[in-house]
Amino acid sequence: MKFKPYLQTLLMIFVLISLAGYSMNPAENKDTLNPKAMLKQLDSIRAKILVAANASKSPSKFLVFPTVVGVESTKRPGNLAVYGDYIIIKIDSMPAMDAITDSISGMKKDTMADVILYINGNAMRDIGVMNVDHQKQELTFHLDRHSAYLMKFYPKFPYLWSSILVSFSAGYKNGMILPVVSGLKQTNLEYVSRWSMVFSLLFIATIIATFIVLAAKTNLIRIGDYRSPFSLALTQLSFWSIVVASSFVYIWIVTEELPPITGSTLVLISVSALTTAGSRLVDLRAKTQGYVSKLSESFIEDILQDELGYSVHRAQMFMWTVIMGIIFVTSVIRLQQIPQLDESLLGLMGISSGAYVGLKTMENKKEPDAKQKEEETSQVKVT
Repeated sequence: MKFKPYLQTLLMIFVLISLAGYSMNPAENKDTLNPKAMLKQLDSIRAKILVAANASKSPSKFLVFPTVVGVESTKRPGNLAVYGDYIIIKIDSMPAMDAITDSISGMKKDTMADVILYINGNAMRDIGVMNVDHQKQELTFHLDRHSAYLMKFYPKFPYLWSSILVSFSAGYKNGMILPVVSGLKQTNLEYVSRWSMVFSLLFIATIIATFIVLAAKTNLIRIGDYRSPFSLALTQLSFWSIVVASSFVYIWIVTEELPPITGSTLVLISVSALTTAGSRLVDLRAKTQGYVSKLSESFIEDILQDELGYSVHRAQMFMWTVIMGIIFVTSVIRLQQIPQLDESLLGLMGISSGAYVGLKTMENKKEPDAKQKEEETSQVKVT
């Protein structure tokens, strides 16, 4: 390809100028590709963006934490609560409660499962929230008598009918407790209601008084008619029947729950019933042999004496019946439930009753008096 002379001259001049421009200021060309300079420019741009964003952002607000503003019982007026009641804790912000609960529980399906009751700062880990009312902003808890954590407050009651001042609050199993508004009154916590105790004791006293009148005027616990001696076996059976029935009624009235009958209670009633049956068989056998019962002297003498006077087997049966009755009643009053007695005590009760029935067979075999001995001796001589 051929170029004209002047075009060749222009082309050479353009190439020389280009080479001269590339060779000038090599440092400047190198700086345009420096990574450190590029990073500095990016940092300055980022700083400007952050300053602009913070300038346009509104000031941040503090997190709203729920606060307990009220505590009341569903059954008692004022600041009074009893074991077994339902406690309602009112808070000032249910949305805040939900937000904190969701964050703690990790947005689980049952987000309120970690909410528990706190008394005097102590976590009642086995008393969880039973109901959540978002509209009224209320949390409901049940003061269950079977709670192991709630029973730790039992030693603080000076007497069964006394009360202690406590502070209720709600919180979480991880130890976070909702604060209580200042000025909120403490609650008087009672182990049992005084009025329910009075009513139950009056009812039981009526039952016992009625039984005593019937026992004195009729043959309810006597061997024969209303003039015959009192029977120790019938007295024991009546004693345990009244103790068990009174305990059942007492717990029912005080706790408003039907208590379950324990196995030891069934054993006590069964032993008493078998003792009465054995004693009655011995008495019927004595009547068929022509034995005539004496008249009643007094209650204590009738149940502790036989034909020869005061007997040990009767005294020990009476003694152990009274002792176990006291243990039974004391357990009912302390724990508000039918007790499960120790197997050794039940075995001792069975041995005592069995010894009484066994030795009773020897009571009616009266030794012959002097006149009868003389008649028997003269008959022997004649023969």
